[in-house]
Amino acid sequence: MLIAAVLVCGTAIAEAVCRAIDGYRLDSIALRRLREPRARVGEDTPDLQYAMRVPRPSSVSMAWYVERPQPIPRIPMTAELRKRADAYPTEPWSPFFEWNLKYLKDLACHDGSDVVMGGLRDFYYFDSADGTRFPTYRHLPHISPPGWFVTNSFGWRGPDIAVNKPANTIRIAFVGASTTVDAFGVPFSHPELVGDCLNRWSVTKGLPYRFEVINAGRMGIDSNSIAAIVAQEIVPVDPDLVVYYEGANQLWPDRLVTVDDGKAHAPPATTFRKRTPAEDYSALVLRALAFADRLAARDGGEPKKPSSRIDWPPDVNEADPALDSPKLPMGLPTIVGSLEIMRTALERAHAELAIASFVWIVKDGMRLDLGRDMTLYNYLNRTYWPYTYAEMRRIADFQNRVFEKYARVHQLPFIDMAAEFPQDPALAGDAIHLRTQGLVLQAWIYLQHLIPMIEARLADGRLPRVSQSPRHLHPAFDQPRRLISHDELRAQCP
Repeated sequence: MLIAAVLVCGTAIAEAVCRAIDGYRLDSIALRRLREPRARVGEDTPDLQYAMRVPRPSSVSMAWYVERPQPIPRIPMTAELRKRADAYPTEPWSPFFEWNLKYLKDLACHDGSDVVMGGLRDFYYFDSADGTRFPTYRHLPHISPPGWFVTNSFGWRGPDIAVNKPANTIRIAFVGASTTVDAFGVPFSHPELVGDCLNRWSVTKGLPYRFEVINAGRMGIDSNSIAAIVAQEIVPVDPDLVVYYEGANQLWPDRLVTVDDGKAHAPPATTFRKRTPAEDYSALVLRALAFADRLAARDGGEPKKPSSRIDWPPDVNEADPALDSPKLPMGLPTIVGSLEIMRTALERAHAELAIASFVWIVKDGMRLDLGRDMTLYNYLNRTYWPYTYAEMRRIADFQNRVFEKYARVHQLPFIDMAAEFPQDPALAGDAIHLRTQGLVLQAWIYLQHLIPMIEARLADGRLPRVSQSPRHLHPAFDQPRRLISHDELRAQCP
């Protein structure tokens, strides 16, 4: 009994230490993230060497790179939300989403499956402004659950803003998915850093203008939801510029890459395993499994994959893709259609759409430090098995080529983030999500592009713009908070 007690106590202490180091809460049975894990010694500023090489206007101080905005005060949990958090201990996000009722009904009644939103039994919901299923969800306003960012009065990440744009104010919105909203636990998203630096620049230049930067990103959404967010949520607050950044949630090469022998090859058992339930509850288990993974793929190189090839659809020019071709792969016709919805909605509102190319950390011959980059290694070699690094790089470049051409054809600003962001795994959590240092560098690159754009528009009188349509309420956010149960949804099916 004494030996058993010592083992139990030792395991509990080891678990607490691992949670503290890796940024998990100590007062929760399930693993709930409080912050990003600490970097190893010597890895705290791998981004600074790259930031110093980014060309910048003389009015931009390099000192801004290490400065941060004032944190937004956290909002105490109400009894209602605390009860909800306790009811769903393994779901840190979805209980605090407000779901599109049409989307919920489509899943419950027409998609042939139960509604499964991370195991929720009831859902906050809203009715979309145009009656469609997009956007599929939004964040509850004015909340900051454990491990979350603070949402403003519109459920967006970042400082609060009024529905009507104040005089001498320039509004810039960033839209996209998880790579725009950024990790829930990091202190600031990269759009917030952009906004802080723009206001520092305005003060330095002695300009009478203030910048408000909106982060309307949402994890897991596709271009259909992003277009709906722009049309229904962003346009009514009168933005001057909207930056589109997304390139992963519709990029699936399964119909584009052909395995030469036509067989379904199972991934190597030594480097691929099924997720265990214990991984949701123990940081110690996560560390033990990560150690085993590193032993299984110790050299950090790409594992052996079956011989394969990319088969571009007929009449698709890889070097110069036709934007109106229905044969564009990987959902690109849908994405181009969504860009068109955004562009025309903003054009009618006398605002601009800017497009950024999308960063994928992958290249042929890439070797990873598995003590640091195991998540990246698994993302490329499990999630995207059996596609090779070379194939993923070629496909990602093709998608960015479509983005660049769309911007060029429609004379929109294009920010080639993918070309300027370094292919350094130390800056990445996985192939698309950046670590905190990577987010800071991404914001810095955006800043150097946005300042010349703003200066040109100030010079020719396009900025600042007077508020176009003052209103008392935002038309997309004029509904009370409501709950509907899983059973109530199913009861409404025809």
